[in-house]
Amino acid sequence: MKSFEDLYEDCQTQSSDTDATTLTFFKSKLNEAIKKAYAVLNAEWFYDSATDLTVDGDESYPLPFNCERVHSIKVTISSRDYVVTEFPRGENEWLALTGGATSATESNYPTYYFVKRDTYEFYPASSTSGYTITMRYKIDPKDLTATDSTTSTIKTLTNSDTTVTSNAAAFTAAMVGRFLKIDDDGDWYRIASFTSTTVIELAREFGGTSIAAGTSAYTIGEMSLLPNSFQEMSIDYALYRYYLQKENSAKAGEYKAIWEENLKKLKEYGSNLTTSGVLVEDVYIRNYNDYPLGLS
Repeated sequence: MKSFEDLYEDCQTQSSDTDATTLTFFKSKLNEAIKKAYAVLNAEWFYDSATDLTVDGDESYPLPFNCERVHSIKVTISSRDYVVTEFPRGENEWLALTGGATSATESNYPTYYFVKRDTYEFYPASSTSGYTITMRYKIDPKDLTATDSTTSTIKTLTNSDTTVTSNAAAFTAAMVGRFLKIDDDGDWYRIASFTSTTVIELAREFGGTSIAAGTSAYTIGEMSLLPNSFQEMSIDYALYRYYLQKENSAKAGEYKAIWEENLKKLKEYGSNLTTSGVLVEDVYIRNYNDYPLGLS
């Protein structure tokens, strides 16, 4: 895997240009490339979920702050999930259906949802408070900005455990979502939560050699969500744009061709989310709204 610092340092090395203004340019184009790559890869690791609770009489609820596009919404009532259907028409038809204000029609079982800029709405409005709403959505990734952190050493980290303890106050809440690597181990682990300036939790169990009362060097880096084998493709885009700006058409064309080829491979890669090599078509997903129990 390549941290954000690794990416822009590679750009500097390959271009032999370490000017501060050029570095700012590289950082901008790396983020631009990553977002372009996200757009062609509709993979599982680009998705997250969020929950809310219904409120009696309310039809409008806030979207998660990092939601790019809603995938699905369900409401859980008495331990049973009811999938809500996205309204198939535009806003004018939605306003005609709901009356343009808080709907007088209420039900425990919303029929439709409609996504607006910062909110989503139900029809009918909720008639009971406290039911769990679960939304699955595609993440709108924020720009990468962080430099690597290597300010302390690891005191304890046990094999098959997730708790990491440092020898000094080096961790911050902003590190959640970044990745940690024990330099002697080489594997990267996503940071799941921040406990204190000396303790963090990993998203999966540590698979390396246990550290007890140690002083092991580590690196915490910010990563894109791209698959490991495509981490470096943003470098090609950044260098293509760099040489285009320098009016070096030969170099620009070379890096553009590599970028576009990797973009095609990335799209093909996203067709399979496992290593089975089998693409499944015509999968039937049962809609539980077709089999309601005790609706009134």
